[in-house]
Amino acid sequence: MTAKPKHPRISAGGSLRARLFVMILLPLVAVAMVAGVMRYWQAQAMSQMLYDDALKVVAHVVAREVIITQGDVVSDALLNSLVGVLGDPIFYNVSAADGRILAGYTDIPASVIPQNLRGGEAYFFNFTYNDKPVRAVALREFIADPFFDGWTTVLAWQTTTQRRALSLIILKQALFILAVVLVTAAAAVWIGIAQGLRPLIDLREAVALRSPTELKPIQRVVPSEVRPLVGTMNALFARLQAELQRRNAFIANAAHQIRNPVAAIRAQAEAALSTADPDKRAARLHDLHEAASDLSRLSQQLLSLETVDHAGLAHQELIDFTQLVADMARKYAPDALRQGLEVNLDSPDHVFSVRGNSILLREAIENLLDNALRYGAVNGGSLDLRLARSDGQVILSVTDDGPGIPEDAFEQVFERFVRLDQSDSRDPPRSGCGLGLAIVRSIARAHGGMAYLERETRGCCVVLRLPLEDQRLVDGAGVRYAPG
Repeated sequence: MTAKPKHPRISAGGSLRARLFVMILLPLVAVAMVAGVMRYWQAQAMSQMLYDDALKVVAHVVAREVIITQGDVVSDALLNSLVGVLGDPIFYNVSAADGRILAGYTDIPASVIPQNLRGGEAYFFNFTYNDKPVRAVALREFIADPFFDGWTTVLAWQTTTQRRALSLIILKQALFILAVVLVTAAAAVWIGIAQGLRPLIDLREAVALRSPTELKPIQRVVPSEVRPLVGTMNALFARLQAELQRRNAFIANAAHQIRNPVAAIRAQAEAALSTADPDKRAARLHDLHEAASDLSRLSQQLLSLETVDHAGLAHQELIDFTQLVADMARKYAPDALRQGLEVNLDSPDHVFSVRGNSILLREAIENLLDNALRYGAVNGGSLDLRLARSDGQVILSVTDDGPGIPEDAFEQVFERFVRLDQSDSRDPPRSGCGLGLAIVRSIARAHGGMAYLERETRGCCVVLRLPLEDQRLVDGAGVRYAPG
């Protein structure tokens, strides 16, 4: 079962003020539209109720007038006065119990007159008269008169033009009020957002006025919602300042370290050019080669240190750490033999697999061996490499039987460009720049491990610990290793 890929979150750009304005105003507009629709329904219901009540009164007036006149038509004066009040033309029809039309208009279909009307109750309904929509009311009254013959039905109706006009008037008034409220609310929201965002604008202007090198924390008083942002910016400024200080110190130290080998190369070259003795020239050229090698090694170490600090573990792979250590021991064995040292590798038969950058791990082991050969080598002594496993980590111990390192300098030697005083040593001072162990610790930390010194009765023991890859994953994936 494959997991669905997560869609990347699209970052919102544009104006924050405009976004807030739209997000606040859109719900208000939606509410106003719903209120307008509801108001229109209420206006229709209200106008219908008002006109229905008036139409019911008209039906009663017509019934009384017909009773008084004994079935004669309603006078034009009365109809005109009613039309003047209601606005729409009024029509009526009075019929007896047997269906005879006693008064009024006779051109309506019989089917529109409701059947089974209850006495004294008004019944409202709609129908079409002369191709126009009309609203009608029907009343059934008992009249004790021989002319009307008991139950009499009174029907009155009128067109709906004024009803719709009244509904539209009420709707327009409501929409006008809503529009005024929306415009006022929009202006208030815009001004409120502008005032609410003022601290952010002030913060932006304060940051914009800073010089490129000014990385002091922001001390401005800001609202509580902005404090996390200011705290994050201050933390970023602190990291940038620390990084700039580290970079400046690194450049200054690197320039100082490079200056000495360059000066030595120049001096040796001038001496080789100025001498005519072949033996002296050969000695000077040998010294020149040694100085160039030192400079090359220094450049490589500076590059490795910068790679660990900034590139990190961009390219990781599964590495046979056991084979890597064995290959590096074979690489340095000739140099150790020339110095009269015996190289011993104590390694188990099974594979220790780690995940990381093989180039950086090879550089770490190379620095451990180079450091041991430079400062811990004693003619006739030994250089011991031991691989072991403990608590899910592989442990590489590199032990020499040289003069050792004072215990109070165990942490100091892992700092960059730190070299201990060799004046007490009987051996001549060895060249170096103080980066080897610093590179080892940086690479170890980049791989989730550590590097440290262990106390020995004689000599020095440097330990490199790295987390082991899960053996179950190793068995299924296989181990890759690219020898140098």
